[in-house]
Amino acid sequence: MSDLDIIIETLLTFDGISRKFVLPRIISKLRDVSYNGDTPHSLGEDSAAILTGSNEFVLLTTDAIVEELCVNHPEAAGFNVVLANIMDIYAAGGTPTSFAVALSYSDEETGRLLLEGLINGSHTFKVPIVRGHTNSKSTSTYVVGSATGTVKENQILTAGGAEEGDTLVLLFDRVGGRGEHYTLGWDSVTDRESSEVIKRLTVMNELAQEGLVNASKDVSVAGMIGTAGMLVEYSGVGGIIDLDIIRKSAPSGLDLLDWLRMYISLGFLIAIPVRNVPKVSRIAQDHEMEAIRIGEVDSGASLRLRMGDEEKVIFDFSKGPILTPRSSYR
Repeated sequence: MSDLDIIIETLLTFDGISRKFVLPRIISKLRDVSYNGDTPHSLGEDSAAILTGSNEFVLLTTDAIVEELCVNHPEAAGFNVVLANIMDIYAAGGTPTSFAVALSYSDEETGRLLLEGLINGSHTFKVPIVRGHTNSKSTSTYVVGSATGTVKENQILTAGGAEEGDTLVLLFDRVGGRGEHYTLGWDSVTDRESSEVIKRLTVMNELAQEGLVNASKDVSVAGMIGTAGMLVEYSGVGGIIDLDIIRKSAPSGLDLLDWLRMYISLGFLIAIPVRNVPKVSRIAQDHEMEAIRIGEVDSGASLRLRMGDEEKVIFDFSKGPILTPRSSYR
């Protein structure tokens, strides 16, 4: 078994990716059966975009934190549920406007710490907590958040717009370290001033305003490879990722397998026309973010990984939906 085979096997059994394999049948059923379920800018996007009577979309997203983190590190769980939702808003080119939360716990100290994390997150990301639900006598412990935002209709970034010939660019903040409570997390937020965090996140607003991006997703717990798989599948295209470039550009001290699987706290994956690479790089630098070209989009029906002279398929979409099936609007 080659090194590339080992990498692919590890990624396919990695919980951040394998938990996504249930999504196609859920998304397809919701599109087919729920009321008006197949609408543009909805299921499959990081943030649903809701039409208004003005020239703006209202963005809506929802995320939850796994129970293990809520029980063992509740303050971090409260903070991270805000982070996860806010990243989705910025991935769509939007600006966060509000946050709502549902809390469930039985231990009073756990509840207090969940709340402290939420409050800290609201200050870091400059988003007010406007609504919530609390069950303090529950048999389970969890925190679920939902955020809203706004974006102009002509500036919205979709996860499904990647085109053949696009370059896949990883945007991230090299200054950071492994997460204290999640070792497969790259933390560029802890101990940062709010202004520094917002400066980095608003790279997506400037890219959207300049019309430089065809497709965009934040780098989720599926890591950059899982995120790339969701982006190209939802766009109805294929692609190739260069692991040698990723290895060379990884933060110091991280091995390749860990970096590939990491949730990147201020990380985005974007698909852009090659002609836009210089301008995207300049804007990223202005926001103190790295812009690394890690792959290309093609017209195939798979996502492939290249390392050295070897190239192999990790996701073959020709056999059916795997992560995020294409919408009829794509």
